[in-house]
Amino acid sequence: MITLSHILILLSVAIMFFNIAQYLLCGILRADSMLKITKKSIPFSIVIFLAMILTSIMFLYIFTMRYVDSVIGITIFLSTIVLTSFSVGTFSRYKIVKERTQKLVKALIGVIEAGDENLDGHSLYVMELSMLIYENLPFRRKCSLNLDSLQYAALLFDVGKLGVPRQIIDKKGKLEPGEWDFIRRHPEIGAMILQEIPSFGEVSTWIKYHHERVDGTGYYKLKGREIPLASRIIAVADTYSALTMNRNYKFSRSYQEAVLELKLAAGTQLDSHIVDLFCSIPEYKIEACLEDVKQTMQRDLKENFR
Repeated sequence: MITLSHILILLSVAIMFFNIAQYLLCGILRADSMLKITKKSIPFSIVIFLAMILTSIMFLYIFTMRYVDSVIGITIFLSTIVLTSFSVGTFSRYKIVKERTQKLVKALIGVIEAGDENLDGHSLYVMELSMLIYENLPFRRKCSLNLDSLQYAALLFDVGKLGVPRQIIDKKGKLEPGEWDFIRRHPEIGAMILQEIPSFGEVSTWIKYHHERVDGTGYYKLKGREIPLASRIIAVADTYSALTMNRNYKFSRSYQEAVLELKLAAGTQLDSHIVDLFCSIPEYKIEACLEDVKQTMQRDLKENFR
């Protein structure tokens, strides 16, 4: 006979499974690079996870009992509510910290792009395009990437330009060979800056290799899949953005012209599979990314002048 206690226990089990799913999503599958679990806290996290599973199994066992005292049912349900409240509070704080971290990263991007009209919104656009490419990746390849880490890498891929003399960045004429060497080294400089951040090693590696050529003729001589997948994604997004956004030293290309340039660079400079995937994305979705960037920049500008 199903009693009120059985119903309360069944609700408790459902809530516990929700807590487990949320724990997996926020703590493992979507582990933020800036908030990544340290090695010391891994055993504690595993213990919590196993405890939630064992508790759920115990609740199910009690549910199968023929008679369950009402006090037991109410106690189980109330304890589950308390635990859930604690979990929701923890994940809410996680979300707040994550949002603040992202704002800090975007503020850093503002410092990088400040005063350079050629970079106005470029990093945000590369991030948006990288996210769009990620969304269209096959499921197996998605699983090999952490979305949050990719987002940070795509936002900070040009952070190395902080180490390039301003007169070189602002120069409107032709760059000298020594000046080009500074520009070419910005991925390496960026990686050196970011590798000092705990748990940011993966992101710094992706940034370091985002200008590598898939034919193996790049600075580090990595070839094809030796280059991290995230670096190859950012390379395609960066190239498209550079071709289509306004520059004071060249005309911007149309979508059709930029796609043609990407296809010409496929297999030598860029990953041909990612280029094919990018070119298969409807144009309106790519244009929507640029519109999102414009709206974000306008919103940030208004907030800065309040």
